[in-house]
Amino acid sequence: MPTVNHPDVVIIGGGILGCAIARYLSRVPGLSAVVIERHGLGEQTTSHAAALLTRIRPHRALTDMVMETFRAIEELGEDRNEPLPLRKVGSLQVSEYPGGQRQIEQTAQRADEAGVSAERIGSSDAMRLAPWLELASDTSALWLPDDGYIDPYTLCQAYAADARRNGARILLNRTVCELLRNGSKVTGVRLANGETIFAGTVIDAAGPWSTALAMQAGIHLGMAPVRSHYWISAPHSRVTTDGPMTILPDSGAYARPEVGGLLFGLRDPQSVVAHPNALPDNLQGFRFDTDPTGDLALESGYEALRSQLPVLDELQLAHYVSNVSSYTPDGFALLGPMPGVEGFMAATGCSGAGIGMSGGIGRLVAELATNQSTFVTPEPFRLDRFGAIDAYSPDFIRRCAEARARKRTG
Repeated sequence: MPTVNHPDVVIIGGGILGCAIARYLSRVPGLSAVVIERHGLGEQTTSHAAALLTRIRPHRALTDMVMETFRAIEELGEDRNEPLPLRKVGSLQVSEYPGGQRQIEQTAQRADEAGVSAERIGSSDAMRLAPWLELASDTSALWLPDDGYIDPYTLCQAYAADARRNGARILLNRTVCELLRNGSKVTGVRLANGETIFAGTVIDAAGPWSTALAMQAGIHLGMAPVRSHYWISAPHSRVTTDGPMTILPDSGAYARPEVGGLLFGLRDPQSVVAHPNALPDNLQGFRFDTDPTGDLALESGYEALRSQLPVLDELQLAHYVSNVSSYTPDGFALLGPMPGVEGFMAATGCSGAGIGMSGGIGRLVAELATNQSTFVTPEPFRLDRFGAIDAYSPDFIRRCAEARARKRTG
């Protein structure tokens, strides 16, 4: 016979967002939370992320959320008496074209407003910091020394360990097959093994599967599965292991060291997407139908990237990493309740920023779920901000894909 459980909150998805939310909820006295994950923690989209932790974002709420992630990383290290492996190598933005230079100026202004260290430097200093770059003398450069990157799987596990220590339950190898709804209220979930779990609040943090899951309850989430990918080269003498993350808006690219080689990502000029209802249960080995090996994307972006990264000609590519990111039309995540649907919240659609904002998302969603005052305004993340949509519509999916193609930050 199926068992019936009654936690206060059920979180669907044991990726970095689900684990971060559980960590913050576990600190609320008397509240019970359960995370349900059909695989292992952080095994799907989380573990494949490039995990760039750049503090300054296009909106102050986003900046504050990344700052919360840095605070969480420090706290988690203190809790386990061993710092998490944060690579605080700094970030470097460089551009020789007006659009990218405006982005650099805006970043510098936002850094000043947020009290974050940022320094305009010359091209020669930029190349000293990142010797794999070759820049024209009039290139604008901005150095942010406190940025960094982290292994996303390790951070996910740290969130989960802290949540467990504080009483949260994590159920692995359990598949949520149905959201239970009674009228306008989501009341719980049904698992593939027949188990039913009722809860006061159900949080859909299932990454790219969030859309299809919510659709079962008639809820349209404004996001689509879009390809994100990067390449990693074999070790090269010009790539220093302690070199910075480099953001290259002129080519819509980024690069950072990775075990002696160079990790670099390129934006697809025309983003590659999947239908939200066509994703396999497991993304291991998954490839998009269009340009499955990334060769066309690399070819189309090669010359633009090579203009500032001529060492590209010397690199021997060792790995290609492709995975699914969940993009919204405006690049802001979907966080919070769905108006008109009681007992349901979402935490998804992070548009390539899930690792960097994980601490902030965990805190904000936990505050919303427990009716606390929020540390940032939740308005930019409202689930209903796109109006009445069809999440399966090709036109809407295209709008989401265009947000990925427009992205020029890390």
